[in-house]
This record gives sequence, C-alpha cells and structure tokens, in this order.
Amino acid sequence: MHRRSAARMLVPIVTLAAALVAPGVRAEMPGAAATAALAGDAALDSLLAFPSLELRPLERAVLERNPSLEAMRSAWRASEARADQAGALENPMIEATTAPQSWKSDMVDPGYMVMLRQRFPLFGERGLRGRAARETASASGEGYRTEQLDLLHETRDAFAEYYRNARSREVNAELLDLVGQFRRIAMTKYEAGTANLSDVLQADVELAMLDHERVAFERDRRVIVARLNTLLRRDPLSDLPEPAAALSPPFSPVRADSALALARATRPELRGIDAERRARSAEVSLARRGRYPEFEVQARYDRFMNERQWRPQVGVGLSLPLQFGRIGASVREARAMLAEAESKRIATLNQVEYEVAVAASRVEEIHHELEIVEGRVVPITEQSLAASRTGYESNRADFLTLLNAERDLARARLTLYDVRAEYFLALSDLERAVGTPPAGAAEGSER
Repeated sequence: MHRRSAARMLVPIVTLAAALVAPGVRAEMPGAAATAALAGDAALDSLLAFPSLELRPLERAVLERNPSLEAMRSAWRASEARADQAGALENPMIEATTAPQSWKSDMVDPGYMVMLRQRFPLFGERGLRGRAARETASASGEGYRTEQLDLLHETRDAFAEYYRNARSREVNAELLDLVGQFRRIAMTKYEAGTANLSDVLQADVELAMLDHERVAFERDRRVIVARLNTLLRRDPLSDLPEPAAALSPPFSPVRADSALALARATRPELRGIDAERRARSAEVSLARRGRYPEFEVQARYDRFMNERQWRPQVGVGLSLPLQFGRIGASVREARAMLAEAESKRIATLNQVEYEVAVAASRVEEIHHELEIVEGRVVPITEQSLAASRTGYESNRADFLTLLNAERDLARARLTLYDVRAEYFLALSDLERAVGTPPAGAAEGSER
C-alpha cells in the first residue's frame, strides 16, 4: 500500500520536471547546402541563356555558386543561432535520491527526495550575454558582406579583361580585312606598273604580324575564360559566350567628399568593427557583473521527513564571488579587447579614407582620358586613314604612309577599349572602396 501511494505521488513531480526541461520542437528546414546548389544551378542556367555574357547575371551566378561565400553565410547563421542561446536561462536541474531498502520494507514508508533547481543570473547578465553574442553575429555578417564585395570586385576585373580581349580581337579582325584590301590595291597597282613590289611585301609583313596578334589574343581569351569558369565553379575548359558589346559602368561617379561620407556609413569592414566594439563593450560590463552573486531557486519534496508538513520545501541560494583575482583579470581582459577593437577601427577608417581618395582621383583622371580618346583621337586617326587611302589610290601618297595611318588607327581603337575597361575598373574600385551593397542583396535574402 505504501509503495503504491508513493509511486502515485512521484508521477506529478516527474511530469512537472519533464515539462520544465523539454525543449521546443522546431520543424527542420531543408538542407542549406541543397538549397544553395539549386539556386546556383538556376543562376548559371540563366546566365548561359543569354546570347552574350552579361555582367549582372554573371555576378549573380558567381555569388550563388561560390563555396567559400556559402561557408561564410553558414558561419553567419551559426553565430546568429549562438546569439539566440546566449541570453537564455540554463537548463533546470532535477535531483532524485532514495533509500532502496525502504521500498522492500513493510515496516517503513518508501524514502525518497526529488528536487528541482533553477539558476537566475541577476543584474542584467543575460541581457549583456545576448547583446555581446548578437553584436558578434552582426560582425560575422559584415565579414560575409566583405567577402561578397571582394568576390564581385574580382568578377568585374575578369569581365573587364574579357571585354578588352573581345574588342581587341574585333579590331584585329577588322585590320586583317583592311590590310587585305590594301594588299589587293597594291597588287593591282604593281600589275599596272604604278607601284613597286615592296608595297605588296610590306602588306604581307603587316598581315603576318596581325595574324600573330590574333593567335596571342586567342590564347589570352582561353586564360580569361578559364578564370571566369573558375569563379563560376565550372570546368576551366568550358566555353562561354562573348561579352556584351557595351560595358556599363558598375557605379555612378560621385564626388570624393560624398564618397567618403558614404564609405563611413556603408563600408562593411567599418560596420563589422563597430559591431565588434559594441560586443567588447558588453563583455566589459558582463565581466564587471562577475563581482555580483547569482540567484538560485529550489523546490523539493522530501519523503524522508516524517511530518507531512515538512516534506514540500522551497529555498533560495546565492553564489559567493570570492575569486577576486580571477574576476579582476576577466575585467582587464575585456577592457584590453575593447581597446584593441577601438584601435582597429581607427586604422581601418584611415585605410578606407585613403582607398576612397585614390579611387575617386583615378576615376576623374581616366574619365578625362576617355573623353579625349573617344572624342578626338579616334575620329582624327579614322580621318587620317581615309585621307591616306585616297592619296595612295591616286598616287599622291606612298604605301608606308598608308600603313602608318592604319597602325595609328589600330593603336587608337585599342587604346579606346583599354581606357573604357580601365574606366570600368576604376568605377569598380571606387564602389569597392565605398562598400556599396551589391544590387539585389537585401538583408533578409542574404541569410
């Protein structure tokens, strides 16, 4: 009889303890790796569906398919999950004690004791832990964005080289056709006895040199395509469409002072260090809380007590922070880490301001060069070549003058495409220095 009664009394106590310690059940999300792989494949399919290689789809595909970026995104998620844990209470403890012999005896009632304990940190410790962990997670997110910007910058650099190579090959093909026409004119004049054979031979030499340049350009194309394929996580030997004919600027030019103000607000390295400073500040406050006691609540049912009124019991406990040396060292460590974060911010801000100033100056200089080459140099060399061709055909100019005019036009056109690519890269450098978030990378969608 005593044993059955004791068992019935244990049921609600154990049920209560189980209800207190049982964690909430959350539905499992689909595998992040599988989701990322599907998104990466879709982005690649979208990129290759275009007849030419477009910059925006290329950037999107590179970001979706980069494993290092996905690893950093997973680390960011993990740090956010740790932040959710940091401010939570510790699990309650349940203890049970019994006298085994009492359960077999008909002389005494079964003896047992069940106790439930829960610790409650005081003076805002839980809030400080949560704040430090959240700021650490925020710094991890800014590290992810920094890697994202670096990857975009590398992609744009490769795309600009691909554009430069494609335009160079176009110029080379045009010149091969043009010099071929010159050779036919020289041959006609030689057969008519109005020109020397040397004109035909000079044209052959020029064609041979242009053909060698064509081979070099094709080799460079294979190298650039392999670089782009590596960024896309494809076979380096896989082919890619030719780049788009127009090279759209990735970033609108801004004044240096405006760019500096924007960089101070958006540069992820600065934002990450600011989050780190806030985390270290919270850790300093938390270390100081180590001087204060922690509070513990206890609830116990003691069946060993003979008097029924004595069996249900409640109690409280306080920790005694007597290890003053350890507590003081913890505070000094936290302060030193805060000072380190503040010094890092000053150094990073100086570097950011330098990068913005250099990038803005380079944009201004190359924009001026582009206006000169595009508006003056190329039109003049085109007119010079047309005049030289007319003069040669009418026997008022020699073949060497015609070839020099052709070479001047080749250099001018190649310079034009080089400057366009350099202007694109200068704007890309300025955007990276400012730290502008990539288009379409919203806060919620990044995670």
